[in-house]
Amino acid sequence: MKNIEISRPKFEDIEIINQFFVTVLKHTFDRNDIGDLLEALNGEIIDKRKKLNEDFECNGESRFFLIAKDGEKVVGSIEYGPSSDLINSCTDGAVKDVVEIGTGFVHPAYQEKGLGNRLLNELFIELEKRGIEEFCFDSGYKSAQNLWVKKFGKPQYHLKDYWGEDADHMAWHLKVKDFINK
Repeated sequence: MKNIEISRPKFEDIEIINQFFVTVLKHTFDRNDIGDLLEALNGEIIDKRKKLNEDFECNGESRFFLIAKDGEKVVGSIEYGPSSDLINSCTDGAVKDVVEIGTGFVHPAYQEKGLGNRLLNELFIELEKRGIEEFCFDSGYKSAQNLWVKKFGKPQYHLKDYWGEDADHMAWHLKVKDFINK
């Protein structure tokens, strides 16, 4: 894990980043027993590619990515940008002017080794540098929800059965200063 470099994405890495999104999202869907939802999977892949392109278009001003690489292999990603329609809907607009952290992915072979925490800490440092004091994020994946509850506590918004029976959606609205370097 020491050799992993976290930095801004490079234009020449777009294809390997996009392939990373496919790998991680397929794994995530399978892990959450929704691998058969191909339309939803493809929608997620398209959304992540769109967000990456937004980062390049604005040079990290309104959409900001960090990528973790082990040599030439992309093994992690995280970004922030404007809050999505989904999280605004789930919070009745309470976070419409708050940046949303998203696309927090770690390659399956690198999970549970601290890389996700490193990515989060680097992003929190960037938010603090930019004077951004609060953030929001959401999750509909059960496997991720358990991790987020452990790290960030109970969500401020918990929508029971949002995606179907026993498929809840959760959203958090938090202060950067409470989590930087933790």
